[in-house]
Amino acid sequence: MRKMLVLASCLLLLSLCAYSQAVNIGLRGGLSIPNVVAGGDNPLSQGYSSRLAGAGGIFAELDLNKTFSLRLGAEYSGQGGKRNGIQAMSTNQLISSITAGMDIANSPAASAILEQMPGMLPGIFYADVQNTAKFDYLMVPLTLQAGKDVGKSWRLYAGAGPFISFLLSAKQISEGHTKLYTGSDKSKTLLEYIPEEFQQLIAGQAPELAYIFGQGTEFGTEDITNDLKKVNAGVQGNVGLAYQIHRHKIFLEVGGNYGFITVQKDKSNGSNSIGSGSVMLGYAIRLGE
Repeated sequence: MRKMLVLASCLLLLSLCAYSQAVNIGLRGGLSIPNVVAGGDNPLSQGYSSRLAGAGGIFAELDLNKTFSLRLGAEYSGQGGKRNGIQAMSTNQLISSITAGMDIANSPAASAILEQMPGMLPGIFYADVQNTAKFDYLMVPLTLQAGKDVGKSWRLYAGAGPFISFLLSAKQISEGHTKLYTGSDKSKTLLEYIPEEFQQLIAGQAPELAYIFGQGTEFGTEDITNDLKKVNAGVQGNVGLAYQIHRHKIFLEVGGNYGFITVQKDKSNGSNSIGSGSVMLGYAIRLGE
């Protein structure tokens, strides 16, 4: 499906070029400042701030008349956000991460205990880490631009329109060694939450788990691509200033985008939307007259 839509976008770009002799072909790139916007009151959705990422790609822009033009692009868009300090995290993801990192052949008892633990632990725990959500998208924006020449060589313009984007990859990058707590007040560890008789079983048969749930663990990078929806859609826009030299144009744009679709497949993992601001430099050349 993704390949078909990208192919359709490329064919539309070619159609724009064939439609008119006043078509600009160009590229742009720069800095993206994305954030993850919380939806609902799930603690897993809260506390994100902006991070820095890259963005850029190619476009074709059809001049409709002296004022309006229509631009279609295909570009990489870095999305996501960051959270630092004490924060909510998913217990199911923690157990999956521990299981994936264990040598099952040498830890059959630990594996059996982990299978029983989801029902004994709260669905959310808290950890004191530096956490970055890094999402990579292929974005296809369609923008109606309106502009006005200022003097002989300068042009001011603004534009807006819809976009569709396709998830390429998603990672949760957590840094730091921390104890695992049942609440943000750090008053009780996950081990203390477990019934005492089961604590004794863990200590006797799987001391490595007793250490993780009582003394903490070192966090790392987790691939969460399969936990997110593959397609998003929303609106995007920009304002820009261009300098024109014959058929050539260089420009600076400030813009942003916002996705209407929450990114998580399962609402128990949170309910977040994504969006970003951007600063772009670009170059375009006009084909035809």
